[in-house]
Amino acid sequence: MAIQTKNWLKNILQTAAFFGAYFVFAVLGSLVSLACAAPAALFRGVRARFFGQKLIHLLFVFFVGNLRAFGLIELDAAELSELREGGGLILVANHPCLLDAVLLVSQVPHAVCLMKGSLARNIVLSGTARLAGFIHNKSGLGLVKQCEDRLKEGANLLIFPEGTRTVSEQLLPFKMGFALVAVLTRSPVQTIIVTTDSNYLGKGWPFFKKPAFPLRYSLRLGRRFQPEPGEDAKSFGGAVENYFKEKLAYSSKVNLSAPQRK
Repeated sequence: MAIQTKNWLKNILQTAAFFGAYFVFAVLGSLVSLACAAPAALFRGVRARFFGQKLIHLLFVFFVGNLRAFGLIELDAAELSELREGGGLILVANHPCLLDAVLLVSQVPHAVCLMKGSLARNIVLSGTARLAGFIHNKSGLGLVKQCEDRLKEGANLLIFPEGTRTVSEQLLPFKMGFALVAVLTRSPVQTIIVTTDSNYLGKGWPFFKKPAFPLRYSLRLGRRFQPEPGEDAKSFGGAVENYFKEKLAYSSKVNLSAPQRK
């Protein structure tokens, strides 16, 4: 009876924390975003962008920390500690759910995301994203130049080359924009393999549907690719895509073990 009561209380607490997390993310994100709107318009230098990147990183650290504190997620991301110093990398990851970007940016202090226009206009992210120098994926001919500028400034460029969330654990064909940027800027591509034991916030998951807790996520460093002189974007991007296919095919054959708490 005592165990049943304990489990019932735990379920109630986690349910409250689950819906509370949406509230915290929306309210805190909107307030900070609105506060950043004016500075984003007035200050457009490297220091301002680094401040914005660090601010988003700290907000996501706080958010992920709360999810872990309430037992909603377990996260194994120890390998990404290598990315906390330095920059100039193109970080390429697969995209099983909406939480991927939050988890990744919480581990990388100076990350710039290549983001969809709808997210760039979202009140929760728009102000902070502009201040941090995030890049709109519909920037046209100026996109490569913006990416090059951020990389030269020392930021890491985060890209999900599938362009949208993975459907039914099936890797989607890569869009080769990341490869074009890598080849033209001669920047290394660091692959990151994201695995999870849940379909939560994956393609088709109802936004407010509660999953089984804890959700387990693993963020692991994969191979680092360096474009060779004269290599074209299609062949370089194809090699990266094939690497992901091989790694994720292997991951799908084994169970995702409970990650170690960091």
